[in-house]
Formats: sequence, C-alpha cells, structure tokens
Amino acid sequence: MDGQKMSKPDWLQRGAFVKVQHWYGVVEDVAVSESRVMVLIKSPKGVWRNQRDASEWLEYIEGQIIPADPAALEQDVDAHAERIQKMLTELNSFRQLLQSGK
Repeated sequence: MDGQKMSKPDWLQRGAFVKVQHWYGVVEDVAVSESRVMVLIKSPKGVWRNQRDASEWLEYIEGQIIPADPAALEQDVDAHAERIQKMLTELNSFRQLLQSGK
C-alpha cells in the first residue's frame, strides 16, 4: 500500500448489513492492521453451508463488500430458509424410504 496504513470506511462496523458479491450478511467484527482490513461476516449462506458458526473472515476490498439494504438481507434469509426446508423434506423422505426397507 505504498507505506499507507489501511483505513476502514465509517459504515463498516459491528452490526452493519453488508452485501458481498451475490450474498448478504451481518458484520460481527472488524480487524485493522497496517496492510489490510479484515471483516468477520455471519450470513445465511454460512448457515446453509453448515459452516462452523456461519461466519467467515474476508479481506475488505472497496466495492466488493458494500452496505446492504435490510429488506434484501431479509429476502436472502428467506431464500436460504426455503432451501434448508427443501433439504429437510428430501432427507425425511429418504429416511422413510430406508425405514420401509425399499
């Protein structure tokens, strides 16, 4: 960074709703060093993928992590809830198949 210390935008703080490319989340923590800003983001995608505590650390790159509209985040939660419900339905159907011996 040409000797310049990294700084984070004012909006990037714990509790902020963010969009990262095509998914949404909530900032849980921000860490700033001399060379980078790291952001811990919890997301519905993380829950759906069964990641440990559904959070992941990402390097902040301007334009790749942006503020998100709360309604868009809510839609993302709903979409992932539907996916998880579909998976549960399929798993229960599979269980019934096994229990019936077929």
